[in-house]
Amino acid sequence: TCNDLLHRLADKQSRYVDCTTTHAIPVDDNRVCGSCKQQNDNMTEDYHLLMEKCSDVYKDADRLNIVITTHQLLEGLWNKANCENCYGSGGHKLDNFTKLYDDFLICNRTTNAQDICTKCKAQYLEMNDFYKDLEKLQNRQICFDIQDIMNRTRVMWSKQLKCCQREVQMTTFLSSVGVVALLPLLLFYGAAVVLTKRREARHGLLNEQEPELDAPSTSQLITAAILATPIEPTAVEAAKTEKISALLRIHEESSDLSSDEE
Repeated sequence: TCNDLLHRLADKQSRYVDCTTTHAIPVDDNRVCGSCKQQNDNMTEDYHLLMEKCSDVYKDADRLNIVITTHQLLEGLWNKANCENCYGSGGHKLDNFTKLYDDFLICNRTTNAQDICTKCKAQYLEMNDFYKDLEKLQNRQICFDIQDIMNRTRVMWSKQLKCCQREVQMTTFLSSVGVVALLPLLLFYGAAVVLTKRREARHGLLNEQEPELDAPSTSQLITAAILATPIEPTAVEAAKTEKISALLRIHEESSDLSSDEE
């Protein structure tokens, strides 16, 4: 009857709530998605059976719609934990990851405390790489169990075991600050040295050049001008002299006539 199906669903819901609550803090590998899958499947199966047989009785039967609302809340917890991604296609990812985690724990338990960081590093990196690949594959929608295991393992590796030394040493920090502070001074000094070298090279080149010749004297200029004057032929020079003598004779004769007349 519908009443029997309702009580049956309430019993499965109670078992599911008990499982998720008791596995809130994991013990070894027992976590919500891996430990409560059977309870979730049983609860979901009985809910659908009730809705199939008696939906007209319990659907919208009261203002709170208690049956449907209660199931949605419990189912929302399972979906919020992305528990279905622990299984899904491509094999049981939770089982594969849990195996890597168990190998890492076995290495820690069988290795001396001072050697864990070196001897168990391969197991830790393999586990961490598997998680990163799963993050990309599922677009960060990783099931709660795998997330919880990886987070706790990283905390143990870095803080408890101190295998991930991220503290910056003071000497390294001070050295870096000193280099950054001295860098402008070194650049300025280098530029000054380069400019000084260039100036010295230019002055040395000017000093090595030969001095220019002194300016020529006046006598030298006159001599050069005379030497540069073209020399006329002898016949031309004699003709000019003859013309000048004839003009002088004519001038003297005219002078004598004028004196006689006076």
